[in-house]
Amino acid sequence: MSEVENVSDKRILPTFLLFIVLSWPLGAHRFFLKRYASAILFIITIGGCGIWWIIDFILIVTGSMKDDHGKVVKIWVD
Repeated sequence: MSEVENVSDKRILPTFLLFIVLSWPLGAHRFFLKRYASAILFIITIGGCGIWWIIDFILIVTGSMKDDHGKVVKIWVD
């Protein structure tokens, strides 16, 4: 699979904004990326007791977070 095929059509900016504003109560960034099971676990475990929150922050900012198809969310804006 080439590098272009492995890049998600989702963007980092909305993912990051949802993460900052609604990650603790709702895990909204994971719902946005259609990662529903992990979003529900994020809510139930309160962000993995903060560990998932830190990991997600690093993954989003570095462009390493993946969507539901395993594609990397790498582009900030169009």
